[in-house]
Amino acid sequence: MTTNNANKASAYSNGNHPSRADHHEVVCPLPVISLFSGCGGLDLGFANAGFTSILAIDANAAACRTYERNHVSTRVFKRDLSKLPRKYILERLSELSTTVKPIGIVGGPPCQAFSQGNWQKRDDDPRALLSKTYATILRELNDACDLDFFVFENVLGLRQDRHDEQFKQIKRLFSAAGFRIFESELNAQNFGVAQVRRRLFVVGLNRYKYPNISFTFPTQNGAPKRSVRDLIAELPAPLFFKRGTSVTDIPHHPNHWCMVPRSDRFFNGSLKEGEIKGRPFRVLKWDAPSWTVAYGNREVHIHPSATRRLSVYEAMLLQGFPPEYELCGTLSDQIRLVSDAVPPPLAEALANSLIDALGYDRATTANSACSIRA
Repeated sequence: MTTNNANKASAYSNGNHPSRADHHEVVCPLPVISLFSGCGGLDLGFANAGFTSILAIDANAAACRTYERNHVSTRVFKRDLSKLPRKYILERLSELSTTVKPIGIVGGPPCQAFSQGNWQKRDDDPRALLSKTYATILRELNDACDLDFFVFENVLGLRQDRHDEQFKQIKRLFSAAGFRIFESELNAQNFGVAQVRRRLFVVGLNRYKYPNISFTFPTQNGAPKRSVRDLIAELPAPLFFKRGTSVTDIPHHPNHWCMVPRSDRFFNGSLKEGEIKGRPFRVLKWDAPSWTVAYGNREVHIHPSATRRLSVYEAMLLQGFPPEYELCGTLSDQIRLVSDAVPPPLAEALANSLIDALGYDRATTANSACSIRA
């Protein structure tokens, strides 16, 4: 046990352990820091539940522009988290206010190194080290801010035998940072998202503040199962990409554009609804959920009845984003952003489970005018 953690344990064991209802200094809105923020799907779900991202950090320029467009009250920093100097995040926090103290960390480090489709895994893949970067930052922030919780999202491949030792090491780092660890697989389809998307979630609760509280993952949110038809059947045709296209050229929604179909398969009648002909040619079914929105080059799913791939906007709706959300960047940037996102309805259900477990006051989380106690 580190000196910091030993001091915390001693303080709580001497009768200073606060109750579930009054332990935290935050009245509202529940402030969190977002690491590896991407386009903000995880954070949008947490915001819908009553949390507020006060800082968001990502290395990708299009992700940062997207985040700023859709989360206007959050300070966004384009930084490579693996190369940040120590205390960088604490210094950014001090610039906000002397009374703002985060209660949690949320984020999903890039996961390609652990993807089940990545059969060229290398032990020195730098993307595999980003989960450890998350753990290092978590420890530093917990030492300084005495966090309540963290949320870590990644692909199920992290649980595979070939990654087992790395996953165990990551969890040991989370534990050493001062947290009790809970993990589960969640499927977006069970949360009103028209997509089969299974992902790994790890939740940590501060073991010194919450020694006797367990965490139960949500299994559903009461929303009906949704199909591709429910989300995209009524949309007009998108704009086909061409060089020089600007956002103002795209009708209906700034992200309602797609790649020009070039393969003969689009035109010779060989692609039928629901058929799979290799990863590049997966035709969605109208009355079923989409397969996982996780697209590589030329792998965007094919529309059930049109001779084209989905538009970015259609993919966003199948991910559970609201119609007003906008992604920035090139067409390729946007495809990558929507592929990597956490579906907001799933994230909201997870956030609500945290509110229940930690005893936050729902009346105050719904009040955007609330403040932070010094």
